Amino acid sequence: MTYSGMKKKNNHGPFVMDERNKLIAYKIIAIMYFLTILAILGIILYRQFGLRQEISEFEDIAIVLTVNELFLISALLYFGVIPIQKIRIRNLLIIYAVIVVLGSLFTYYKYNIFESPGLSFDQLINKLLIIIVITGLIILFFVIFSILGKHRMEKELGEE
Repeated sequence: MTYSGMKKKNNHGPFVMDERNKLIAYKIIAIMYFLTILAILGIILYRQFGLRQEISEFEDIAIVLTVNELFLISALLYFGVIPIQKIRIRNLLIIYAVIVVLGSLFTYYKYNIFESPGLSFDQLINKLLIIIVITGLIILFFVIFSILGKHRMEKELGEE
């Protein structure tokens, strides 16, 4: 029943979509987001290694990319899109070790091949310690968001 002066809600606008169209749109958005992130990463690597620019010349882009990815992964963990609860501690430690090794190899390669003189042994150890600590903090950050997301889901299921 409508009363005079009340407007009916128009469900036939240009952005009203059924579930199938929404899923297709979400997939397209996700693919385009992923391609954009890869393009930005490619630009950063090209500017750093191809053009041999100083980090200060593209540091803002690198910071935006890093923060974006940290928040993206945290949100995916929090809302349960990435089911980290199924990952065992052993696998989490393996992931941590792989990230540390890849970061260490990249750092060694960057400083000892693309720059001369390369890093001294003490400087290399300091860089490796930074990689170990930062990677550990990121993994801890992700685990905390996963636990918070799990509690959120249990709370929502308990209310129903």
